[in-house]
Amino acid sequence: MPTAEELRGTSGDELKLLGAAAAERGAAFCRVLGSDEQQDWLDGGLDLVWAAARDEVAADDCLEYLDVLEAEDVEGQDEGQDPTEHPGFFADQAVGLVAEALVGSVDPSAERVERALRTLRTLCSMVDFKLGGEVPVIVRSGDPRPAPGPLVHRELEAEHELMALLARARGASGNAASVDEIRAVAQEFAREVTSAVRAFSEASSWQ
Repeated sequence: MPTAEELRGTSGDELKLLGAAAAERGAAFCRVLGSDEQQDWLDGGLDLVWAAARDEVAADDCLEYLDVLEAEDVEGQDEGQDPTEHPGFFADQAVGLVAEALVGSVDPSAERVERALRTLRTLCSMVDFKLGGEVPVIVRSGDPRPAPGPLVHRELEAEHELMALLARARGASGNAASVDEIRAVAQEFAREVTSAVRAFSEASSWQ
């Protein structure tokens, strides 16, 4: 994950791109586990976020789109039940990443991007844990941290690849990185993890 110093050294336009890319990478969780209404909202929100990154829409458009977002009741969830035991939790988190990106389009924030990246890594780690057999790892004081699971590892790679792309574009006479290129890379990541999210859903007996 990019360091706090790296994120605070990025421009507002770059923070918009980082937030949009995080939302796009997390989209698979909603597309596999979300309701039709959530998926429709997510797709429209992503298009709006990327349009905002190109300065093609006004800030009011992003905020107005947030107004139509309504929390859905989770059917079949008992009070006190662990929310992560229901697919709606993961769909809600993906929708939340888009909402964060929409707000970030109006008010770019390193803290908001950090929060989005932490959320995305947590979602990936939960998939890794389930698909890895749900084997707990005890880390004692002074022991090295265990290597990340395959999905978290891929997410970390995606984050660093994007930071490197932004740095290269910044160094090329101040040229901005291509919004279309960044979105295409994020969409490819989402396609890569779709099969893992489907396997996660099956392992959780949600399908």
